Amino acid sequence: MNTRTVCAVLAATATAIALTGCSDTQELSYGAAAKKDNLEVSVLRVVAGDSDDLSVLKDAAEYQGRTPYYVHYRVTKTDTGEVSGPSFDVTADGALLTRLNIMSPFPEPIVGPDGKLVYKEPPKFDKCLDEHDFGAFKQASAGESYEACAVYLGASGSTAAPEKVEWVKGGLLRRSDDQAFAIWK
Repeated sequence: MNTRTVCAVLAATATAIALTGCSDTQELSYGAAAKKDNLEVSVLRVVAGDSDDLSVLKDAAEYQGRTPYYVHYRVTKTDTGEVSGPSFDVTADGALLTRLNIMSPFPEPIVGPDGKLVYKEPPKFDKCLDEHDFGAFKQASAGESYEACAVYLGASGSTAAPEKVEWVKGGLLRRSDDQAFAIWK
């Protein structure tokens, strides 16, 4: 083997090692925990819903024909100090699903037959609840945890189930080339 061939083989091997070592992304099964900064996150399960689940929402017609997927997860604070909650990207059939943020509606004021104001409780979306107080969690001590659920929508007419859930940086600072901290499959 001549010197040029040896150098080419060494360069290719070094590149392969460097590329392999660049990723700190953990690949996990549902239920397993990933740690980053002072958080431990577990995606517990992903459950397929039915488009009828969304009928209690104010603009339910907008979601007709779309399948909701419920991502159930647990977050534990592993150290004291400030934390940022996890953000997830959910992929099905190679495309990102849309995150649906469902806020609790206010009671509807109604004037009764006697002229008095009463409040009618709105329908509650109880298929996937996320009722933790993140402000309190940010100030919580190490070891505190909460379980929550996030809703993701498949494309209209798609029956492709989610193939992976990625824990990503999230927020406005998310860039398309950011690597996931962990991937659950």
